[in-house]
Amino acid sequence: MMLTIMTTTAFYTITAYTPTYGREVLKLAVRDNLIVALCVGLSNFIWLPIGGIISDRIGRRPLLILMPSLAILTAYPAMLWLVAAPSFSKLLLVLLWFSFFYGTYNGAMIPFLAEIMPPEVRTAGFSLAYSLATAIFGGFTPAVCTWFIEISGNRASPALWLSSAAAIGLTAALLTWRLAEKTRLHDTISFSPGVAVGE
Repeated sequence: MMLTIMTTTAFYTITAYTPTYGREVLKLAVRDNLIVALCVGLSNFIWLPIGGIISDRIGRRPLLILMPSLAILTAYPAMLWLVAAPSFSKLLLVLLWFSFFYGTYNGAMIPFLAEIMPPEVRTAGFSLAYSLATAIFGGFTPAVCTWFIEISGNRASPALWLSSAAAIGLTAALLTWRLAEKTRLHDTISFSPGVAVGE
């Protein structure tokens, strides 16, 4: 579930929350906010398969470490730059940047999450982890971001929520790496021709 928290939080930040944030917080035109949301959706569509392809070639771990690290280091400065002088072009650039690390991370995280699940519970385990992260963290992202702004008066504070989710994802990637290696070894032994399960 920790691996999925960054995915769901980033997705809801850059899609579901964008029209509200642009209209209510940045005071941008409704049409501009919807155009940004559309561009982010197209960007996600591009980066997700690219992330998967890259992770197939270089491994899951580099992306699962690099993308959350980029989010932690750049999300808040990018949002500060945006709120200093809000505009359509700045909102578009910031959210396309967020879309880049969301899509690339997710392209590696989805197969990694499937790989670390034991084969006998893979479907149930994957769906439970993803659903819980979406319901608890992703679904509450607009409410949490709105609350952060209200209590702090800082219009860039939604980036702190996104950075926190990235920190959780990074921690999970580091903690689960040994588990992934054990699961792959188990799969190799279990499904090798002429080798019985448990040998």
